[in-house]
Amino acid sequence: MVEQNLITAFLLASLKRYPDSLWGVEVPFAGAPQQKPASARPPVNNQPSKLSEKDVLGEPWKNHIDAFIYLNETLYFIEAKRDYPAETFLQHIKADYERIKSPELAVSFRLMMNRSGVYREPFGAIKQVKGILLADTWRPNNLKLWTNGYYKAAGQKQASDLSWLKSLERDSHPLDFKSGASESYSLLIAQTADLERSRKIINNEL
Repeated sequence: MVEQNLITAFLLASLKRYPDSLWGVEVPFAGAPQQKPASARPPVNNQPSKLSEKDVLGEPWKNHIDAFIYLNETLYFIEAKRDYPAETFLQHIKADYERIKSPELAVSFRLMMNRSGVYREPFGAIKQVKGILLADTWRPNNLKLWTNGYYKAAGQKQASDLSWLKSLERDSHPLDFKSGASESYSLLIAQTADLERSRKIINNEL
């Protein structure tokens, strides 16, 4: 399934249950797609990276996340990823995770929500900000690493560090589609806890 189909299916299911939700797709934010977000960069002098609105306004907005939805006073940032071999799959999912919790996204979103003379805080209260990662796979290895939070590639001496994946609430749903004797189709979903820093940035508390 292509990534946009995963997003569309998720949003339609959410809107069926919560028809008053606010949502959007292809949400732009500051930075280039190949640039690591501040959340993925090493701290300077043991301090986390800080961004101001001036920093963000001075950058090209060439990055994006796939979608957002706001319901029950919670803002969800959503990324989807199609099927890849395990190592590439993990790299893409980790990059999506870093984008979701990046300060660039939070500052950019705050700017989009507060446009002078147009609107201000159109969502009302945002009490939580969470990330959702969607994926699908035909590969048993991908289903296993998602479920167990463990992956060791052939020839590796040590398993990959998946502490970031283990921190997420994860689920998987095998479906009755098969390709050969060993491969079956599964939908994968993961959710972060409240992204406190992003929430505070968006609510202008930092």
